Amino acid sequence: MSSHFVLRRGGELLQFVGCDERAWHAGRSQWCGRANCNDFSIGIELEGLEGLLFEPAQYHALARLLKALALRYPISGVAGHEHVAAGRKHDPGPGFDWARLESELGWPARCFPERVP
Repeated sequence: MSSHFVLRRGGELLQFVGCDERAWHAGRSQWCGRANCNDFSIGIELEGLEGLLFEPAQYHALARLLKALALRYPISGVAGHEHVAAGRKHDPGPGFDWARLESELGWPARCFPERVP
């Protein structure tokens, strides 16, 4: 398994695969009716354990990265493995604050997975 990027807990960004290359981060997956997410997505892993809280530096770095990627790629949405490979993958899990990311990016709610209250 590989991803394009990893965000360390302190906000350090590491890149392992070029964004125009395929990474193997999602495996068997589907998003918005489209199968094989590895074929059309950029994989970003956040250091941490699913279900636990992520660091403010990670949210800030993730928002910066997504804004930079949006300048080059047509980003229609942001999702976690739990959304594209439901039942098989569970990250980032309940410790990830989707509302915080949405707020930091200023993108419309339709760009994010539906949140259950």
